[in-house]
Amino acid sequence: MNKAIEASVGGSMRRRHVLAAIAAGAVVLGFDPLRKTWVRAAEAAGGCDAFDHLPDLDGTVYQDVATRDSVSTDQGNIKQLQPVAVLRPGSAEDVAKMVRFCKRHRIQIAARGQGHTTFGHSLTPGLSIEMASLSTIHSIGPDGAEVDAGVLWQDLIFAAAEAGLTPPVLTGYTKLSIGGTLSVGGVSSTFGRGVQIEHVEWLDVVTGSGVLLRCSETHRRRLFEAVLGGLGQCGIIVRAKVGLVQAPAFVRLFNLVYFDNAQLFGDMRALLARDELDDYFNLYFPYPGPGGWGAQLNAAIGYDAPADAPDASVVLRDLSQPASAATFVDIPYVAYVTRIDGVYDFYKVTYAWDSLIKPWFDVLLPDSTAEGYIAEVLPTLTPADVGTTGFMLMFPIRRSGITRPFFRIPEDDGTDFIYLFDILTSSETPGPNPAFVELMLERNRALFELARDAGGTRYPIGALEFDAADWAAQYGDSWSDFRQRKQQYDPHDLLAPGLGIFDC
Repeated sequence: MNKAIEASVGGSMRRRHVLAAIAAGAVVLGFDPLRKTWVRAAEAAGGCDAFDHLPDLDGTVYQDVATRDSVSTDQGNIKQLQPVAVLRPGSAEDVAKMVRFCKRHRIQIAARGQGHTTFGHSLTPGLSIEMASLSTIHSIGPDGAEVDAGVLWQDLIFAAAEAGLTPPVLTGYTKLSIGGTLSVGGVSSTFGRGVQIEHVEWLDVVTGSGVLLRCSETHRRRLFEAVLGGLGQCGIIVRAKVGLVQAPAFVRLFNLVYFDNAQLFGDMRALLARDELDDYFNLYFPYPGPGGWGAQLNAAIGYDAPADAPDASVVLRDLSQPASAATFVDIPYVAYVTRIDGVYDFYKVTYAWDSLIKPWFDVLLPDSTAEGYIAEVLPTLTPADVGTTGFMLMFPIRRSGITRPFFRIPEDDGTDFIYLFDILTSSETPGPNPAFVELMLERNRALFELARDAGGTRYPIGALEFDAADWAAQYGDSWSDFRQRKQQYDPHDLLAPGLGIFDC
C-alpha cells in the first residue's frame, strides 16, 4: 500500500494532513489506463480496483481541486493550466518513481520550484511536482553546500552566513528555489562571476526515463550540461552541490543618477573595465524629461572592517560626474543580498503582488548594440509599461564567465560583456485583464524582434510567444545538439511541456 495511505511519512502534523486529505478523497492511489484518469482514495473505497497502483512513496500524490489549482498558474498570472495531479515528494526517489509511472502512461510532467517564471513555464496538463517539499540543506563547508533542489537561496544564504560563507552568485530576489534558477541560468548583479549555473560541482538528476543519476563536468557531462540552463527539458534537478565563497561583513553601495544614456554607458564601461567592483546594476525610473527615463547606477564593494571601507573618490574616479555627486550606504552583507526580498514582501501585503499580471520582458544584448538598443527603446515606454510595482533593470555579465552551452547568450562581438535588460512589468490591479495582456505581449514581441536584430537572445523567464522557428533561432548552432540530448534523456517528451520548445 502507498506509504502516504499508511501515514508513515513522518511527523504528527504531516500525518494529520495526510489523514485529512484521505478523508476528503484527495490522495491518489493509482491511475486507470482505460479511462485515462487518476484513482483517488474515495473511489478505491467504493470498489474500484481496475487501476495501476502508484509505487510506494515517501510523499503524496493529490488530486483535489484546491491543490491542483494552487499550481495552475505562475507569477505571470497570464497562462493557466490545471494539472490532473500534484506530487509533493518526500524524497528524490519519489520523483524517479513517479516519472517512471508517468512514462508508462505517457503523462506529461513539470517540476515546479517557486513558480516564479511568468508565461506558464512550470505548467503541465499532467503531473505537477512541487519541489518545495525537498528542502533539506545536507551540508555546508568551504568546499560548497549540498542541498535539495527545493531549498531557497535565501535559506542557504542564512545557513552559510553562520560559517562566514555565501553563494558566489545570487539573484536579486532570493526566495527562489535552487533547482529552479539552475534550470534557467540565474543572472546576478555580481557581474564578474558569471551566472549561478557556473558554480555547480555536481547534480542529482531524474531523467525523463525516470533514472536518478549523478552528473558533473567529469561524469555524465552531457546530462550535466543539458540540465544547467536547459529549462527542465532533459531532467529534473533533485539535489546539487553548489559553490560557496567567503562572505564580506559589509557592503558599501554607491549610487549615481543619470539622464543621458550615452553618459551612463560611458561611466559603466569605465567601471567594468577597472574590475574593482563586486556588484553592479542599473535601475531605471520615469522622469518628465527627454526620453522619459533616468537611471540609477548601483555599484557595490564588500569589505570586512571600517578601515577597509571603499572610498568614493577612488571607486568613482575619473567618471563623467564627480565622486562627490554619489550617495552611498553601508549595509551588512546578508541584509544587502536579501534586500529585494523585503520589497517583494511589502508588495505582497500592500498591492496583492502575487495576484498581479506580470508580462515580463527579458533579453540579453551584446555590448556592441546594447547602448543603441536601450536608447531606442526607452523613449517608447511609459510608466504603465512598468507599473507601480514593476522594475526596469540592466545587468552586465562577463562573457568569459559563461561556459554552459544551453544558456544562450549573444554571439561573440569581440567584447567581454553582455547585458541583461529587463522590463519587469506588473499590472496596477489584480487580473484578469485580457486587453492588458494582449497589449503587453504585442509590445514584448516587437521589442524582442528589435533585440534579435541587434544580436540579442531571450532570457527565458518572461512572457513571449515563441514558435518552432524562434526556438531554433534562439539555440542557433546548438539547436541540433539540444534536440539530440532531449531525445537521449527524455525520449518520450514528457518533461517541462510549458514552453513548447520541442512541440514541432
